[in-house]
Amino acid sequence: MSTPYGNDPYGQQPPNPYGGGGAGGASFGGAGGGGFQEPAKTDGVSVAALVLGLLCCTSPISLVLGFVGLKRTKGGQRKGRGMAITGLILGILGVLMYIGLGIALAAGVAWFDSLVQPDEAKVGQCIDVDDDDDNAVLLYEKECSEDHDGEIVAVAEVDDENRDTISNTMADFCATLVSPEDLVKLSEVEGLEFAAVIEDPEDVSNGDHLVCYVTSDDKLDKKLL
Repeated sequence: MSTPYGNDPYGQQPPNPYGGGGAGGASFGGAGGGGFQEPAKTDGVSVAALVLGLLCCTSPISLVLGFVGLKRTKGGQRKGRGMAITGLILGILGVLMYIGLGIALAAGVAWFDSLVQPDEAKVGQCIDVDDDDDNAVLLYEKECSEDHDGEIVAVAEVDDENRDTISNTMADFCATLVSPEDLVKLSEVEGLEFAAVIEDPEDVSNGDHLVCYVTSDDKLDKKLL
């Protein structure tokens, strides 16, 4: 006996809206592509570059780690490229600061080494003279072949016999310390004047060191004595 609906008593089944048939009808992608991917991790080297860059004492290390971090984060393979760049910049700035401090330190050492202390002054040293606003006089050693202000011509230590004379007329006393032969040499140079410095000209005491020197109206470029 036939039915009005044909051989299938339930009629024609609608097509599967998910496509395909059997147990594997639905597909969510596989290892071959288009599937779920684990997010990139933050690069630890880049983080270290940033942290160490904030510490001035580790700037050279931050500089190196910054370069490494840039390479490790290239192409988005790891996160943290901005930190690597910041660490690199901080490292460069820190290194430049170290260089600047080194130059300043070297200049300071050179300045101190050139300063002539009264107890270390020697006859024949060529000098530049610096008079500041407080009437303090500083002497700086110079090469005699270079332009310089003057030359040390005598030194003396204060004692009971010369203290009063030095206290009253230091420059005049200096002229008495120079030998007649050296006075002749000095007289041949026009414009020379005697001058003197001591640790404390307001309170001359035994053991102080008197430094006698001559200066010229024009710069000198050779040794006088």
